[in-house]
Amino acid sequence: MDLSDNSQGSEEENYGVKFVDEKEEIASLLATVPALKDLFHLHYKVGEGSFSSVFLATLKLSNGSKKFAIKHLIPTCHPTRIQRELNCLKQIGGKDHVAGLELCLRNSGSVVFVMPFMRHDKFPEYVQNMTVSEIKDYMRALLTALRRVHQFSIIHRDIKPSNFLYDRSNKRYLLVDFGLAERYKKDANKTGIVKPPIPIPDPVKRKREMENSRVSLNTLKKSEEKCYCFGKSRVCSLCLVRPVQTAPRAGTPGFRAPEVLLKYPAQTPAIDIWASGVIMLSILSGSQPFFRSPDDCTALAEIVTLFGSDKMHQCARKLGKKITIAEDIPPVDIINLCKKLRRRGKNLQDLNLTSEEESLDRKFPAEAFDLLSKLMEVDHRLRITAAQALNHPFLKL
Repeated sequence: MDLSDNSQGSEEENYGVKFVDEKEEIASLLATVPALKDLFHLHYKVGEGSFSSVFLATLKLSNGSKKFAIKHLIPTCHPTRIQRELNCLKQIGGKDHVAGLELCLRNSGSVVFVMPFMRHDKFPEYVQNMTVSEIKDYMRALLTALRRVHQFSIIHRDIKPSNFLYDRSNKRYLLVDFGLAERYKKDANKTGIVKPPIPIPDPVKRKREMENSRVSLNTLKKSEEKCYCFGKSRVCSLCLVRPVQTAPRAGTPGFRAPEVLLKYPAQTPAIDIWASGVIMLSILSGSQPFFRSPDDCTALAEIVTLFGSDKMHQCARKLGKKITIAEDIPPVDIINLCKKLRRRGKNLQDLNLTSEEESLDRKFPAEAFDLLSKLMEVDHRLRITAAQALNHPFLKL
């Protein structure tokens, strides 16, 4: 038996194991939450994430005509996280392309959300051949959903194509998965920026750190003392005793906004707008995924390559951060970049490049790239809101 036969046998065997595991998982779920067995027929798994599994189910009383998505949260999910997602689905869902909740079941440590099921296409299947009209409808629906979410002072925190379902044949849209959602509280000065809480260090730990770093209290209290270790191979004594700064980093790699990558603690709904801009950039360039960063440093480097080093230096400075970039990098012409990326894989010798560029200009008008630039503004304070984006000339009805 040659290698190809071995490979085929291995694939069939793996598929069989997967099928058996899925059946066992469904049986286990029905045993754990008995009420499900009385109400639904569970068929197969339609999605899976780090914190949940989603199954297709039909209501028994409807003779299989009513379909639902059964989301089973892993038992180790923190109760606060479950409560937050439940509140989002109850308060926000059911309108403006936001997923709603039909039923919530709980038995012991297992929690199940029952939601309407919507058939949808996969993003790679349509990202390269969407028309201008289709892009307008898609982005308008996504931003309408985000406008509703943000009206409730909620940040979704995980905007990406797999969380925005699109039924292409019926032109239906649905924003799902609020597992990482967080409440956003505006500052009293109405700037829209949350002031991070002032950390209160442990006195014993602080004293030990001061002794180890040989820094006296009098030195620490001098407001004129500044850090001069930036860009050097060692950390100064002042920085050693500073409390560790924490910031939310939830979200999917490739869709995290600059302020998230720079660990800025006072994050706003603008991070959802950035992620929607990344989706639009993927559509205009025909590239999925557009950013392929394995870590935050690489993700920052990719953004620097796109927008230039000067703009990222300014962005970091406004956030009270500093970044080191080895050389000056000019910004990229995104319109030309998208044209080049869409021509990948085509036989350029058989193309009249002039007519090809003209067709691309007609397909994606200048207004589309203008909206993209506002969605992907690296300074979150200047980034457009969902409500403002819906009034942009490219989307305005």
